[in-house]
Amino acid sequence: MKEKLSPENFLFQFSNKSSSSKLSSSTLTTSQVSDAMRNITDQTGVLEGLKPIKKSFKIMGNATTVKTSANDWGTVIKGIYAAEKGDVLIICCDNDDPAVWGEMASTTAQIEGLSGTVVYGASRDVSGVKKVDYPVFSRAIIPNAGKPLAEGKINIPIICGETTIHPGDLIIGDECGVVCVPHEIAEEVFKEAYNILINEDNLVLQLKNGKSFLDILDIK
Repeated sequence: MKEKLSPENFLFQFSNKSSSSKLSSSTLTTSQVSDAMRNITDQTGVLEGLKPIKKSFKIMGNATTVKTSANDWGTVIKGIYAAEKGDVLIICCDNDDPAVWGEMASTTAQIEGLSGTVVYGASRDVSGVKKVDYPVFSRAIIPNAGKPLAEGKINIPIICGETTIHPGDLIIGDECGVVCVPHEIAEEVFKEAYNILINEDNLVLQLKNGKSFLDILDIK
């Protein structure tokens, strides 16, 4: 079994006390992590089409994966109890109808200490999920649900669009979307993401000092 890695430890380890306040007061964004993934692997790590149900929702944690049909939300419930505290549940469905996630699943996951849920498929009960204030990212939202068949699989590699997620990979999500960072290169990716963050701070400083963005980028 892979050793658990803490994204928060990465953020602490790679922050630079002498850099701007942006580093010390905020976490990395999906945009910075995706750029870092592209620089290192030539892949973005993005799970296509996913957005938070509530704009302020953010997630970061290790992946517990679920593979199931859209008609089977029973496997999803099993996945909640298979996850460890702080994990992000990643659900890969065969389509977006019906929904496999809603208010009751969110309540259960919150009680079990999960950091959030990513549904590569459909969710429902939006007002209830917002009321619970449990972070949910979903590709689609519809009102109807399937059945508790429990015929899917848990903690296997899954493919969401062009991105493969393995159990234990690091997941980060914000209002721009969701990015998966492979466990084995997580340290390298987070270091690169912090380099990008520092560079962005420097660019902002140059712009505020009157330098043209065209000149900064050396665009003729």
